[in-house]
Amino acid sequence: MSYDDDECEYLAALSTALADPSEAVRTVDGWRIERLGLIQGAAGLGTIYDPLGPEGGGFPMRPGGTPVYLVSREDAPGVPVAVLVHPCETIPVRTQDWGDRVATPSGLAVVHANPSSAWIEPGTAILKRAWATLHARAAGGDDWRLENLREMLQRASVDPADWPVEPIEGDFANDWLMIPDGTGTGTVLGVLVSPDGSSTTECLDAEGNTVAILLTFA
Repeated sequence: MSYDDDECEYLAALSTALADPSEAVRTVDGWRIERLGLIQGAAGLGTIYDPLGPEGGGFPMRPGGTPVYLVSREDAPGVPVAVLVHPCETIPVRTQDWGDRVATPSGLAVVHANPSSAWIEPGTAILKRAWATLHARAAGGDDWRLENLREMLQRASVDPADWPVEPIEGDFANDWLMIPDGTGTGTVLGVLVSPDGSSTTECLDAEGNTVAILLTFA
């Protein structure tokens, strides 16, 4: 897979943005690249997963925190296309020829570095915030995401009866949210995505070393 592939045509824009990460938002060739902040936590390996899903992927943590970037089209900033997790200093120039599927049945992709061995726990706080946001959207007539999340919670035997249903202003404004992970030292990123699934692909530098992970959404 290279820059010539339609599904990764934004990687060139990402590389341009990563070469000068001082700007929080860059627009390159019609793509909007937003530096969301750092994934931090006590775990040596970060995790990409759906807290209500069956599988996930991992990545090495950069000392001090791992930068994450959100990709969207310039004319549709509220529709995330991909997230790049960048644990190395080197700039990626191409992607690996294959990727790995990450099921996202709840419609929420989460990135964290919480060392908890409990599967759902690192994503609980972000799940609660998504639950409240989707309640507000459902009140406006867009209820399919809420009903899907409700069903996935039931399947996982998670009872949201006492979860807040009034969202915090600004939560998931562009379908993403980064908050403290509850440990006092870490952060967790949540992105509202398609329940149809996502995938992770390794990004390589000029010498063929894996330097980033690209999470793409169906």
